Amino acid sequence: MAIKPGNFTSDPTDATSFVNSMAEAMEKELNKLLVLDDLEPLSTSNTDRDVRARRRMFVAIARGVVLHLAAHPESFKLMPAIGGTTIRVNTIEVI
Repeated sequence: MAIKPGNFTSDPTDATSFVNSMAEAMEKELNKLLVLDDLEPLSTSNTDRDVRARRRMFVAIARGVVLHLAAHPESFKLMPAIGGTTIRVNTIEVI
């Protein structure tokens, strides 16, 4: 599965580019932490402007993370389960 940072469309009620993204995972984890502390869970209504603003922040953070990772492929080493060879990553493509 590719790393999907998340995105928006011009239609504020269309969350298809947000679903199953890194940004959505961030939102879900924040919600879990809020509930753990007995705080009110997050609204996830696609018609709520505050929800879109929060998701915009998560999308921006996720994009920054993905772009940073892509800019530094030398930071990754793949370690195969069998054998002792280290595979160096030369390029990371952002899709």
